[in-house]
Amino acid sequence: MLLTPGRYPLEVSRPTQRRRRRLQALTLAAVAIGLVIVEPFPKGAVLVSLTPTHGVDVGDLPAVALLLVAACLAI
Repeated sequence: MLLTPGRYPLEVSRPTQRRRRRLQALTLAAVAIGLVIVEPFPKGAVLVSLTPTHGVDVGDLPAVALLLVAACLAI
């Protein structure tokens, strides 16, 4: 049986780590969505204009960063 540096066998350790990382990713995504909802409009200079009335503002950058970290954790 292969052992990890911890106390548990490899077969037990990997699914537990995946589950923990996915839970962390879900939490970060929820926080990012909350940041977008709570922030007042307008949030600053528009960085990327998606349509004439919608785009990515400077105030959205923390939420975008959290979503990127969440995506990396979920993989």
